[in-house]
Amino acid sequence: MGLLDQIGKTLSQVTDRAKFEAEKFQKTTRLQLEINELRRQVDLKLMELGQRAYDLQRAGHIHAPSLAELSLAIDQLRATLVAREEELKQAQSEVFVEPTPTTPPPATSPTAQSVPISEAPSPTPAAGSKICGQCGFVMPSHAIFCPNCGTRVG
Repeated sequence: MGLLDQIGKTLSQVTDRAKFEAEKFQKTTRLQLEINELRRQVDLKLMELGQRAYDLQRAGHIHAPSLAELSLAIDQLRATLVAREEELKQAQSEVFVEPTPTTPPPATSPTAQSVPISEAPSPTPAAGSKICGQCGFVMPSHAIFCPNCGTRVG
């Protein structure tokens, strides 16, 4: 029965360890939540303090150069914010208008020659680039795959 006693003791130790770790996790999680809530409250109070200082400075009750600079910066940011919000409203209200064809496409003249794609002159790559053999896309020389069509070029 010594083996069963040893297994029972080991299981008891594992259970105690798991219980300890679970309680530790629960305690640390609770403390982290409390700390985060306290930090949030501090941030809210700092924001409230800042708003009150801003209001008092704007009303002329506080005459501190540093507050005047911050107030001016806030005013400029708010003006920029209002302008961006107006741009956003305009962008959101834009509607796509399909162009109406005014003239029919020009007919090809009988003298015009069509050149097959395989015979078309290929573009000359710039230094440090190469051309995809599949789609003709100009890409960096270190590319292994074409970013346009995905063909392996390396």
